[in-house]
Amino acid sequence: MASKAVYITVRLDLECMEAEAISDEVVADFICEMDYTFTAPEGCGITITDTEICGLNE
Repeated sequence: MASKAVYITVRLDLECMEAEAISDEVVADFICEMDYTFTAPEGCGITITDTEICGLNE
């Protein structure tokens, strides 16, 4: 069985109707609590075994 770790960048466009601005602290908390569920395409033969948030690009 083969395995490999790859790193990807994901952009999140955030919007909050109840606020004038979204603070960096709110964004950091949001990212820590977010459920990142990636699903491999059906029939491709590859299974995603784990995901990890590795940091915030500034």
